[in-house]
Amino acid sequence: MQPQLIGVNFHGYESSSYQNRSTHDPPEDYIEDSFRIFADSGFTCLRVTLYWESWELNRDRCLDNLRVIADSADKHGIKCIYDNHQWECSSWIGNGIGMPNSVMSRYYERTSAKRTPNYNTKKDFWDKWWNRKIKTIDDKDGWEAQLSYFADIIKLFNDRKSTFGFEILNEPEVFSLSHYYKIRQYHDYMIKELKNDQQTVNVLLGFAPCVI
Repeated sequence: MQPQLIGVNFHGYESSSYQNRSTHDPPEDYIEDSFRIFADSGFTCLRVTLYWESWELNRDRCLDNLRVIADSADKHGIKCIYDNHQWECSSWIGNGIGMPNSVMSRYYERTSAKRTPNYNTKKDFWDKWWNRKIKTIDDKDGWEAQLSYFADIIKLFNDRKSTFGFEILNEPEVFSLSHYYKIRQYHDYMIKELKNDQQTVNVLLGFAPCVI
């Protein structure tokens, strides 16, 4: 039996950067210092959030940030679950983060970062997303575009000794009962494609409260 994993959420900087607003720079060496404190405190696992819009904003810096996290995790013996995160959909439509401009700007007007995303806008987006009607500004299917980004993350970190698994999409939002079936189709698609691309990959499903 595997020992129980104990830990917390951990945000990087470039891997958690907003595409449409700035954030304060983190303290110097905050990743290494944090992991040392985690290890000294008995933590054995972290959920590491990362965002598609951060990847689109600056892929190289996002990857560099994740590599520093993985190096620190390897060094201190801490497992990482890499979480493809979203919260309130996207910074394009308010104070959320997650879906990139290449997806959102095709369908919605940009909203002030100080505002909570409009309910009807979010409902419209998730209805389109689960019904696979979202395309990028380059006319690429939204599911395929997200798969391409996340598959690159998995290829780079799947074989790290500190990697415990990958969460396909955190907090998938639900606005009607029919969305539950669509979410299953989405997860089935992602898992099948990721398994085809990688011989072994531990993927976890994300869940959220129903929003109606």
